[in-house]
Amino acid sequence: MMFMSYSREHSNTIIKNEHVMRRGIHYKNEVKGVIAPQISSHQSWKENTIHNKNTNLTYSFSRAYTLWDYDRTFQQNAYVSLFNPAQIHQAKIAMQSWADVANISFTEASADSSANILFLNFQRPGNVAGYAYHPNLGSFSPIWINYSFSDNQHPSRLNYGGGVLTHEIGHALGLGHSHAPHGYTQQMSVMSYLSEQDSGANYGQHYLSTPQMYDIAAIQYLYGANLHTRTGDTVYGFNSTSYRDHFTATHASDALIFCVWDAGGNDTFDFSGYKQNQMINLNELCFSDVGGLKGNVSIAADVTIENAIGGSGHDDIIGNHTNNILTGNGGSDQLWGNGGNNTFRYASARDSMTTSPDTIHDFKSGRDKIDLSQLMPSTDRVIFVDRLSFNGQTEMGQQYNEVADITYLMIDFDAQVSECDMMIKFTGRHHFTANDFILSTSLTA
Repeated sequence: MMFMSYSREHSNTIIKNEHVMRRGIHYKNEVKGVIAPQISSHQSWKENTIHNKNTNLTYSFSRAYTLWDYDRTFQQNAYVSLFNPAQIHQAKIAMQSWADVANISFTEASADSSANILFLNFQRPGNVAGYAYHPNLGSFSPIWINYSFSDNQHPSRLNYGGGVLTHEIGHALGLGHSHAPHGYTQQMSVMSYLSEQDSGANYGQHYLSTPQMYDIAAIQYLYGANLHTRTGDTVYGFNSTSYRDHFTATHASDALIFCVWDAGGNDTFDFSGYKQNQMINLNELCFSDVGGLKGNVSIAADVTIENAIGGSGHDDIIGNHTNNILTGNGGSDQLWGNGGNNTFRYASARDSMTTSPDTIHDFKSGRDKIDLSQLMPSTDRVIFVDRLSFNGQTEMGQQYNEVADITYLMIDFDAQVSECDMMIKFTGRHHFTANDFILSTSLTA
């Protein structure tokens, strides 16, 4: 169906500074509810309801018009220009971020007349950063970016200009705003005007530039999910294998802001390069505090991330219902397997020292494992003892504190000091056996 007239949406620059704490909340029911306001009364480019059929859209950066030709609601004509190379580069990244999550693809048009989406700049003072038009199956939908904004001239994945492009492309695909009437913020949606700080998150003066959990749910409702995105074993964060800059960190100062959509494989959040205290939550539709930011990483509905690697700070790591491998690394970490058959992995004695031990809160003997295989040479023999002898033999002992309801697992590798080299705390009473460990050598009593 062709619209008789264009439906227009725009971005503005209003950022609220009010802080509302709201962390650790599961948003499954809200995601279902937000779809309606984001897509109500708007069309998509899909001419059928077969969600497993790809919708291919064409785009162009090459045609210049006066703004008056397409938007007569402007009070005066505005200066129009073509996108510069930086804008073209970021616009293609933004389109790819939508194509990664939904059953859509984008192809640059060979002729201007064949483009579904046309990107152009206008230049006018004011607080409007961009305009976009909802899908028009009989014609095309222009996206107008206000070149008066410096961030729009040099958009990137962490500045305001990158977010404007992703937001306006969302409109061109059929999405409305998500901040009204329920007040959803940019923590949940790139289609919102409201700052992430309004829901208790904090991006540290950075901006998001990718679809978030509500956007992913809404765009998949319109076009279907992309079930070919990252179907293998994918690492997000440090040592990333995602081939996407917004999922990749290479330095401790790198900021990550993303909601991950992943169609399969055995996947890992690797935040090992950060020194700050982090909260890493592997459950769908939940948020993590990563790299000194707050509520900046999340997992879309129906996505499973199996493994997590913490950094050198005191991290909280929460598993999900699957079989997780959880690695706290340095610091005094708090670990929850949260169901499944989980492995708690240690690569160094410094990962859980006696002065800053980890705590594993829900270890289940016979189901979960403590992986110490990287700590001990295969030639070592490990002995379970009632009391550590500090004689140079690798020994493990355990002790239960009834008052604290804590079981202490103590491990000693050498005879240098009369203090164990490593300690792990477990909530509740446990009696560990060889079956509770993954070792590169034998364990004897």
